[in-house]
Amino acid sequence: MDESDKDHSPVPAMQNDPDFYMLNAVVTQYDDEGKLQHKIKADRFTHFPLTDMTALKQPNMQLIPQSGAIPWNIEAKNGRLLSSSNYREEVIELWGDVVAIRQKANSKLITIQTMSLTVYPEKEYAETDRKVTIDENSGRTTAAGMKAFFESGKYIFYSTPTERVHTIFLPEFAKSGPLGT
Repeated sequence: MDESDKDHSPVPAMQNDPDFYMLNAVVTQYDDEGKLQHKIKADRFTHFPLTDMTALKQPNMQLIPQSGAIPWNIEAKNGRLLSSSNYREEVIELWGDVVAIRQKANSKLITIQTMSLTVYPEKEYAETDRKVTIDENSGRTTAAGMKAFFESGKYIFYSTPTERVHTIFLPEFAKSGPLGT
């Protein structure tokens, strides 16, 4: 190789430059039976081929329950989509003012707020190890972390030595049932 070839050498194959991006787009995901699983709308999608990761700016996700129940709407400042492969299931990591809302037909509202949330759409499951606040018509719960099983409406809350699980119960609103139902 002479000196003139050094300036025109190819870019190393291991470099993880984006191979495509989309602006103001919506990505729709279906399950194996063709049922709508979730939609992700974002101001920008940027795909990195080496890691098969897609960075998201201002993502807004709609998680559709397999039961046909009312979907969850989840938004954040940033996120990343890790596509399913032989080694992992699809994972959507969200961070920066994450808010998940589910408005039921009977005017019951559930709101989850945290700084980061990892969503597993196929399992209809999410988790965080950051402080979380859940508001529901019958009260509020705060905790150091949480696991949320969206389909069943069950939550597991975590505490730390400095952050305890704390629930405020409003009995006048509780007649409509437990959290998530």
